[in-house]
Amino acid sequence: MNLDGTVIREGSTQLLVPSLISERGPGKIEGRVFFNRQMAFNRDISVALFHSVIRPRKCLDAMAATGARGIRVCNEAPGDYRFIINDKEPLACDHIQRNIELNSLENAEASNADLRCLLAEEVFDYIDLDPFGTPIPFVPSALQGMARKGILAVTATDTASLSGTHPGKCRRRYMANSQRNPFLHESGLRIMIGTIVRMAAQEDKGVTPLLCYYADHYFRLFLRTRDGAGAADASLEQLGMMSYDRATGERKVGEGKMGPMWLGPLFDREAISAAAVPEGLECPERVRQHFEIWKEELDVPFYYETNEIAAMLKLSPPGREELMEGMLAIGKVSRTNFSPTGFRTDRPLEEVLEAFRSTCR
Repeated sequence: MNLDGTVIREGSTQLLVPSLISERGPGKIEGRVFFNRQMAFNRDISVALFHSVIRPRKCLDAMAATGARGIRVCNEAPGDYRFIINDKEPLACDHIQRNIELNSLENAEASNADLRCLLAEEVFDYIDLDPFGTPIPFVPSALQGMARKGILAVTATDTASLSGTHPGKCRRRYMANSQRNPFLHESGLRIMIGTIVRMAAQEDKGVTPLLCYYADHYFRLFLRTRDGAGAADASLEQLGMMSYDRATGERKVGEGKMGPMWLGPLFDREAISAAAVPEGLECPERVRQHFEIWKEELDVPFYYETNEIAAMLKLSPPGREELMEGMLAIGKVSRTNFSPTGFRTDRPLEEVLEAFRSTCR
């Protein structure tokens, strides 16, 4: 099979990729087969979770392009599972097959099918949706093709509509109200989860996060799904609205016009605490740093930005360590994955402001 492109190494895996690839951001499709080098970290997290957290039997990489994610998981995370790596573009399927051969994989299979047709015919206990843009049109098919208990992994690159830049598009696409705010990536991610929870409830399925995060230019969700009206109802109970007052910085959870959104935990602390970072990843230090933060991050919506508080009080922001010590004096505090200058605390805003003032004196 003669295919134009270049063989690169990502993590511990060889990949044949097109000559034209994206290096940063969501990129744009230059040819018939898409590959984005910046998504290596995204793929690293998948490999890490398959190593020690996710134990499926039958998996689907639904819109695989070169097959990079499924190929890397099969090659770098040994396990008793089978991965169907699918793309409806015939040339992409040729790349997938070549990459399976390059890595001598026995548990991966290339597929050239329409996603909706494939999911109408087969059932999986792990499905990965990584489309170019919003994943929402493909979620119903994925939910219908999911086993009674499974994991739905989703990547969404249309963060602007979810985070308040395009509120009209958010209402149309995600059936929710968004608003610009200092914690916009968290509110956008929670709106995304909330939309999938509501879609799953229509199929009598419950949804709970295994790990949901923001990085670079995208949201990434690993969601546990479970059949049953009771599970669906329990997930729906975790949805709600919130408000943000630009003048005071006040966040009020359970009331307001922003949402509906998921107000529960963004990850399963027990599962993530048990996760191990394997050797041979493409971005090992970055993966380790993120897991360290996730293992300590408080389950408190929503985080504060240091610069946000400093601007409100007309003060120069304190050093990171000083700030964390000051906040620890009044309650629990943690870093957050969403921002290197953000922090979470279980204390109300007025106490946060006073502690911030004291730290800056």
